[in-house]
Amino acid sequence: MSETEGVIKFQLDFKRGGALDYAQIERIELWRQRLMRLGLIGQDDKRYEGLGFGNISHRVNYSGVSHAFVITGTQTGQLQQMDAEHYALVTDCDPQRNRLQAQGAVKPSSEAMTHAVIYRKLPQVEAVIHIHSPELWRHAQQLGLAVTNPAVEYGTPQMATEIERLIDAGLPRGHTISMGGHEDGVITWGESLHAAGNEILMLLGELQSRAQ
Repeated sequence: MSETEGVIKFQLDFKRGGALDYAQIERIELWRQRLMRLGLIGQDDKRYEGLGFGNISHRVNYSGVSHAFVITGTQTGQLQQMDAEHYALVTDCDPQRNRLQAQGAVKPSSEAMTHAVIYRKLPQVEAVIHIHSPELWRHAQQLGLAVTNPAVEYGTPQMATEIERLIDAGLPRGHTISMGGHEDGVITWGESLHAAGNEILMLLGELQSRAQ
């Protein structure tokens, strides 16, 4: 790989505290475990230098901040079961200055900036999921998915700009983007956690049908 998986590239203003008090974490965790069973989120010694991959987030109304969200903590992919202490609360971000503000018992995922841009850009979105799927990534054009510039790395202001550009241009289908410069990286979102997760399952099912 040309980049190290899981490295936080933005400037993080992090306030360490206790476990989050957020009722939706149980629902998020159910989807995270489902995606783990499919190998789309997790940790594998044979992939990405053995580091964790993939993350999931959900919008939360925090002190009137409409774009705040909870997200899986950085490098938690090896955990089979997670609770509130393994999630971080992102309270603010400034993509142009590459800064993000968060709190919790663990730092947010290295992809938190990309999630933040989607929540800011699309107020109707309630959940964002970032997976690593070699199948979807390699067949992105075949599936008609939007693809970011391969020269742009994950977790950077440039990736935030790329995501905004593709959203403004109008995605050719669904709410899924393949990250051209991030090996196997695919990100999707929805107006509910269920909708976001099902879009991933639908795309995988379509690939399987084509292969038969």
